[in-house]
Amino acid sequence: MTTLKERGPFSIIFAVFLGLLLTAFIGVGVNTFHPSPAEPLERQMRALGSEERRIEGGRPSTALSADEQAQMRSIRDSVEVLSRRAGQVSDEWARSTSLILIAFATLAMAVAVLRADQLSVLSNGLLLGGVFTMLYGVGLILATGTSMARFIAIALALVVTLGIGYLRFVRRGGGLPVERPMAEAEVLNGLEARVQAIEAQLEGIRNALIARD
Repeated sequence: MTTLKERGPFSIIFAVFLGLLLTAFIGVGVNTFHPSPAEPLERQMRALGSEERRIEGGRPSTALSADEQAQMRSIRDSVEVLSRRAGQVSDEWARSTSLILIAFATLAMAVAVLRADQLSVLSNGLLLGGVFTMLYGVGLILATGTSMARFIAIALALVVTLGIGYLRFVRRGGGLPVERPMAEAEVLNGLEARVQAIEAQLEGIRNALIARD
């Protein structure tokens, strides 16, 4: 059973910190094991840019020889091709990464809901981490230029959020696992006090009857 102490300000701070740390861990982990394929292309573009500056040597284009101008055009064409390719693979990577983040967010929120009684304050941190990770994944897919991919990812996030919210706040009877036991305890204490008062009155009546006899 959750106590009042566990719902204090320190538990809230801990839950928020745990949520942010979990989001950072998932984000770094996904980027580590699923890096963007555009990085090698960007390195190639930077290398071509350095080569272009070396050929120019600070001179105007009119001062370049015919061979140097041909090299410059070839470099710029290559940079343009690499740039288009980098944009395509970046969009593909963003879509796949967004789905991975949404999957991890779903897992974190599911654990938070299914193990809320056992994990206590930790479940709040896991739930926040899942929410933050979900926002991260949705924001990543919003940066891409494919409308259908954005719609699918947002729809998936919405379905997961509604499902988790239903399990946490509707099926479990609300998000106040502490206040209900407290209310029940107050009712029981009130009933006990009334019973004791009635017993005391009956005892007084009995004693009065005995005294009269």
